[in-house]
Amino acid sequence: MTGSSRISPRTTSRLLFWTIGILIACFQAWAFRYSVSADSISYLDMSDGAMAGGDWHRFISGTWSPMYPFLLGLFRRAFNISPGNEIIAAHLFGVLIFVFAFACFEWFLTSFLRRMNSQNTPSFPNTPHVPNQPWVFLPLAYSLFLWSSLSAITLRFLRPDMLMSGFVYLSMGMLLNFSRRATWKDYLKLGCVLGMGFLAKEPMLPISVLILGITLFLVESWRPALKKAIASFALILLIGSLYFVPLSRMRGHFTLGESGAYNYLVNVDRAGPGEGWYLEDPGKGAGSFLHPPLRIVQSPPAYAFSESQLVTHPLRFDPSKWMTGVHPRFSMKRQIGEIYADLIDLARPIRRSILLLIAFVVLIFLVPRNVILENILRAWPLWFIGIAGCAMYVVVHVESRYVGTFLVLIFCSLVYAFAEASRALSRNILIVGTVAIAASFLLSPIHIPYGEYKRSGRGPNDDALAAAALQQQGIAPGDHVARISSLVIDLGPERIGRLEVVAEVDFTHATEFWSAPAEMQQQILHLFALDGAKAVIATRAGSAEVLSASGWKHLAGNYWLWLPQH
Repeated sequence: MTGSSRISPRTTSRLLFWTIGILIACFQAWAFRYSVSADSISYLDMSDGAMAGGDWHRFISGTWSPMYPFLLGLFRRAFNISPGNEIIAAHLFGVLIFVFAFACFEWFLTSFLRRMNSQNTPSFPNTPHVPNQPWVFLPLAYSLFLWSSLSAITLRFLRPDMLMSGFVYLSMGMLLNFSRRATWKDYLKLGCVLGMGFLAKEPMLPISVLILGITLFLVESWRPALKKAIASFALILLIGSLYFVPLSRMRGHFTLGESGAYNYLVNVDRAGPGEGWYLEDPGKGAGSFLHPPLRIVQSPPAYAFSESQLVTHPLRFDPSKWMTGVHPRFSMKRQIGEIYADLIDLARPIRRSILLLIAFVVLIFLVPRNVILENILRAWPLWFIGIAGCAMYVVVHVESRYVGTFLVLIFCSLVYAFAEASRALSRNILIVGTVAIAASFLLSPIHIPYGEYKRSGRGPNDDALAAAALQQQGIAPGDHVARISSLVIDLGPERIGRLEVVAEVDFTHATEFWSAPAEMQQQILHLFALDGAKAVIATRAGSAEVLSASGWKHLAGNYWLWLPQH
C-alpha cells in the first residue's frame, strides 16, 4: 500500500469513536427509555406548545430555556407520536442531539488542531523533529467527549445539557479559527451561534461574554475589534430577545432569565422545605413568598397548588414563578461554605479521569516541561473558558452534567500538551497508556445504563400501563389528581394521561404518610379530594394486601390509585 493511500490517524479515530459513540448513545436511549425526572416532565409539558393548536407561551419559563422543548415539540409533531410513546421517542430524540453535539465537537477538534499545528513546535534536545502524534491525542480527545456526553451528561433524562454542549464546542471552534484580521462576518457568525446557545440554556450568556472578550486578544488590534464584538453581543441579545422579552412581560419586570436566582435561592440561601420544591420558607433569602403552595396538612406536610393552564406538576413547570417576593441574599460565610461543598462535587467527575491524571503526573518527570508549559499556554482560550465555566457553577451548584463539557476543554488542552511533549518516549508505552486511559473513559457510559437496563429496562412500560389503567377507572385527560411518592422521577403516568397534580404529600416525608394511623391517612386523602383531586396516585412498594384493604387499587408496577367515595 502506498503512503498516499493510507488511512490517516484522524480518519481511523473518527470512524472508530463515532461508531462507538453512536452505539453507546443508542444503548443508553433504549436502556433509559422509560426514565424521566420532574424536569423532563416540565420540558415535555413545554413541548406541547409546538403541537397543533398549542400555545407558544408554554415555551417561556423563568427556569427552563425554550430551544430544547421547542425542538422536542417539533420532533413529536413531525412523527405524530402518541402520548404513550412520547417518553420513549424523546429519548431517541436525545440520540439526534448527541449526534449534533458530536458534529460540533468534530468542528472544535479540527479548529483546535489547525490552530496548534499552525504554530511553531518547540524543538526537543537530541531528538529530530517529527510530526506530532495524533494517534495519541485523538483517541484521548474523543474518549473525553464520549465520557462527558454519555457519562457526565448522559441520555438518562430529557434535558438540554447535551444541546448546550454542542453550542459550546461550536463556538469554541469558531473562536479558535479567529485570525489576527477577524472580519465582521466572523463576529456575526459567532454572535449567531452564541445567541442560539443562549436559547438552549441560560448559562451560555456569561460564557458568551467571556468568549467575545477573548477575541480581543486574538486579533491584531483590539480597538477596531471592540466594535465588532459589541455588534456580536447585540446580535446575541437580539436572538435571545425571543426568550427574555416575553419572559419580562410575563414577570412584569426586565429579566434575562431567573434560573440563576432560583438556584442560588435554593442551593445557597436554602429556601424550602422539600429540597426547594415547596417554596414556603425563604431560608436566608430576602423577603417573603407572595403566593407559596398552600400547606393543607402540617404533619406529614402536604400542599395544594394549581396552574391556570394544564401542566403535569405546577411546582416544576416553572419553579422560579413560585419564588415571587423573595430575592437571593449574599452572605460571605454561606457563599464560602457552598463553594467548598461544590468543589467537592466538582472533584467527583474529575476523579473518574484518575488514569489520565496519573499519566500527567508521571509524564511531568519524563518529558521536557518547557514543551508542556509552552503548549498549555498556546491553548489558553480552551482552559480559560473551561475553568470559567466550572467556576460559574461552583459559586451556585455543581452537577456532573453542568461541568462535563468545560472539563473536556481543560483536559483537551492538557492532553495535547503532554502528547506533544511525549514524542521521544517509547511508542509501545504510549500505545498501552493511550488504550488504557481511553478504555477507562468508556467504561462508565456502558456500565451504568447496563445496570439500569437489567433493573427495569427489560420490563414493561409501567408508566404507560398505569396511564391506561387510570383511563379505565374514569380518570380522563385534564382531570386533577394528587400524589404520594418519595420519588421525583415517577410523574410518567400523570404526563401520559394528561393529568394535573394539584396536591401532594411532601416527597421528603412520604414515608411518614404510610406510617401514620389509618384515620390520618384517610383525612389527608379526603383533603386532597376537597382541593379538587379526582383521584390520588401513589408510588408504593408495600404489601398489596394492606393497600387493597385500605381502599387502594393497583394500576401497574408500583403505582396505586385511591378514588374518593361519593
